[in-house]
Amino acid sequence: MEAEESKPAPPDHPTTVEAPPASTTKPKRRRRWWPIALSPRWLIGAGMLIVAAGNFWMSQLNLDISPGQVVWPRVVMVAGLGFVFAPINVAAYLYIPRSLRGAAVGLMSLLRNEGGSVGTSMGQTITERREIFHALRLNENLDPLNPAVNSYIAQAQPGFLQQTGDLAAAQQMAWQSLENLREQQASALAYFDCFLIFAVVSVALASLVLLMKRSVAEKGAHIAAE
Repeated sequence: MEAEESKPAPPDHPTTVEAPPASTTKPKRRRRWWPIALSPRWLIGAGMLIVAAGNFWMSQLNLDISPGQVVWPRVVMVAGLGFVFAPINVAAYLYIPRSLRGAAVGLMSLLRNEGGSVGTSMGQTITERREIFHALRLNENLDPLNPAVNSYIAQAQPGFLQQTGDLAAAQQMAWQSLENLREQQASALAYFDCFLIFAVVSVALASLVLLMKRSVAEKGAHIAAE
């Protein structure tokens, strides 16, 4: 009986378990996989340099290539453009208020379309002018006094004579095949010159990123058109 009386009376409500005191030490911050905040302008510059490398690669080709040798320079150019498109949107919209981003999107789309049209027109104009130039330069040595021309006509004429049976027509077809070869070579050289010019332009545009304002978005910031 005395043992039972010495027991404390049960409480009216269950006791709450006290939580351990919160730690005063701050949790360790996870380190980024990239040590610095990369500004979009450096990505744009790197992309333009890659585009320049692809254009320069295309300018060094010739007509004795396979389709696979054309694919890889094109892959390099498209990879460079991938480094340009997304960062350029961040750089364009970062410092624009949300109320004006709709107008900014319209303006940027207009400039993008105008830039594409101007670039296409410039490329076509340069190609046509350079094709005329190379055709005139190649035509300087295509005359009956050139032994290489006479050798080509002498080798091509029997094949056309076998097809037509007409000596005069075979001779005209041999000269026409030489004319087609000249136009083919002039057109190829014009395109290669165009690629080289665009490679130089890409390098010049890459140097302009040094004049751009630093545009690094804050963590969690929403950079888009509202």
